[in-house]
Amino acid sequence: MVQKASIVGVGCTKFGSVLTDPELKGLTFQEMVAEAAFEAMDDAGITPDEIDAFYVGNMLAHTSQVYSHATLLSDWLGLRFKGGFHFDTACSTTNTGIGIASNSIGSGKYKNVLVVGGEILSSVPENYNQLTRKGIDAQTLWGWTDFGVDHVYAYHHSYDVASAYGAIPTMGYMKKYGLSFEQMDETMYYVNKAVRMHASLNPKAMIRQDLEALARSKGYKDSYEFWKSKHNPFFAWPTRLLSALNTADGASAYVISGEPKKYDKKTPVEVKGFHWTTSNYPWYGTDSTTMPQDVIAFREAYKMAGIQPKDIDYLYVHDCMQIHQLEVSEIAGYFPKGQSWKAFIEGRTTYKGDKPLNTSGGRHGVGHAFEASAGSETYHIVKQMRGEAGKVQFSTKPKIAVQHNHGYGMHTAVTVLERGD
Repeated sequence: MVQKASIVGVGCTKFGSVLTDPELKGLTFQEMVAEAAFEAMDDAGITPDEIDAFYVGNMLAHTSQVYSHATLLSDWLGLRFKGGFHFDTACSTTNTGIGIASNSIGSGKYKNVLVVGGEILSSVPENYNQLTRKGIDAQTLWGWTDFGVDHVYAYHHSYDVASAYGAIPTMGYMKKYGLSFEQMDETMYYVNKAVRMHASLNPKAMIRQDLEALARSKGYKDSYEFWKSKHNPFFAWPTRLLSALNTADGASAYVISGEPKKYDKKTPVEVKGFHWTTSNYPWYGTDSTTMPQDVIAFREAYKMAGIQPKDIDYLYVHDCMQIHQLEVSEIAGYFPKGQSWKAFIEGRTTYKGDKPLNTSGGRHGVGHAFEASAGSETYHIVKQMRGEAGKVQFSTKPKIAVQHNHGYGMHTAVTVLERGD
């Protein structure tokens, strides 16, 4: 690259529902994105005049009822006549955007690029009016989301991601490493316990109760008994309901710059490496614990960054189904194969542990707002690197962090970040 690229500002709305959440209620897509974008610009100490280009991520035009996102947002963000476009790699979009923006800067074309992502999944406008919205059911939302797989030649009904992305990988992990159902169920309990604990400490997260508080609210003194109860049924055996994502509304943003020293009130975070891979279904072969697209993306991102798995201080992986916290962390080399489940039980993956993982709360705790979610994870990683992560701040700020995301269909994005001080 002609010049290095660094993240110098981050922004993120609270995740929740524009129908009910006090911080989001009544907001339009444009207002949510503007809130995140101006937080990122303020965080960087940069003005719209200094932004050379902006890239906008959104997946479901059904809910925003906007197709030309960049042209519309050019007014909202004060970026008229700047370079801008809409892009989409589904749920990995704002991770993918790090590499796109870094390439724009690395080529020497631009000095400062704003990347934003926003999604509304709770509702649709009534009569094409975003100011009056009505809720949508999960079946409708999934029908639209399912356009990410091939209906023309391969599928004739809405695709069951609960089995393919949750149950089969979980069964594969049990079989491959000799875990009983009881051991696997206990492991996933500890995964969710960490997920909800981290989310309850994150002011941006959708979930405000840890697992113990949720259990007490249902009349249980023991959270593990609650985990195994009728209140947490099997979503697709052996995956329980609380091991799955929660859809949400939200927006996230970051500013990437080739002049990080100019914006020195914060610690810049350098983009050291990235890689993307794409694959149609099937995502895995006879070994459902490993996706080849993940193996390649990690390998090539590490190669570009000049790091090895042992150099990673913090890992964030895509966890629409929480089994992928186990499997992807092993693919990444963060844990030895077949050993991550023990780390969760031992508490090593919490913000207090030696191998922290997904400590903002993941796609269940923070909530999953498709295009915005990867950016919310970048937001958290940058905050950790600066020492600004609040109640979940690590005792030692991470020097090297790796972020992994899946975009439904499948698009894998892996980014390596390094604290720039």
